[in-house]
Amino acid sequence: MIAAINKAITQMTDPAFRSVIVKSLLYSLLALVLTFVVILQLAGLIPQSDWEWVNTIVGWLSGVGAFFIALFVFPLSMAAVIGIFLDDIANAVEAKHYAGDAPAREIPLWSSIWDAVKFFAVIILCNLLVLPLYLIPGVNLIVYYVLNGYLLSREFFQQVAVRHHDMTMVNKLRKAGGMDVFLTGVATAFCMTIPVLNLIIPIIATATMVHLYKKRAKAMTGSTSVEVV
Repeated sequence: MIAAINKAITQMTDPAFRSVIVKSLLYSLLALVLTFVVILQLAGLIPQSDWEWVNTIVGWLSGVGAFFIALFVFPLSMAAVIGIFLDDIANAVEAKHYAGDAPAREIPLWSSIWDAVKFFAVIILCNLLVLPLYLIPGVNLIVYYVLNGYLLSREFFQQVAVRHHDMTMVNKLRKAGGMDVFLTGVATAFCMTIPVLNLIIPIIATATMVHLYKKRAKAMTGSTSVEVV
């Protein structure tokens, strides 16, 4: 896992990586604004009180709450958005480190967008379901990193591997041997809570997953060449 992460970091100067960072950042900022607006609109559905000072406090708290929720969602939304451009990252990694392997199949843009939307919805829903646990000091951190680490590891690995295999084989590869895929997801979830670093960590995670996928595919098939479905 450490070797895979190191390879991913050393390739950060790749033009394809920089392009994805810029595009993902722009789309994620748009998602941040939309999230903030939607939460404010939902807060507006709260019944008005007969006391104006109560309404003022509720409005202020709604604004502050919407802001912090939007910031909380931002790194997760960026991870989802990067999924749309995952092919660019994976192709760059494979071209540099696995040029002799069979090329990946092209994933339609609409399919990548739909997968990103589904992933974003799932990650938000799961975090809302465990929201009461986030109120417990100590437990909240464990739940956050384990839950989101699992979701991120599953999604990133799946999106990388599905470019070469059907879902049955993808699941076999993901579950085969070791905790490196899951631990990479946990490390990703942790780093995505660090400002600035969270802007590039999904790129590093995606590149890392390509290396982990290739390692597992080679171990399972006994070949460095990965067949495309």
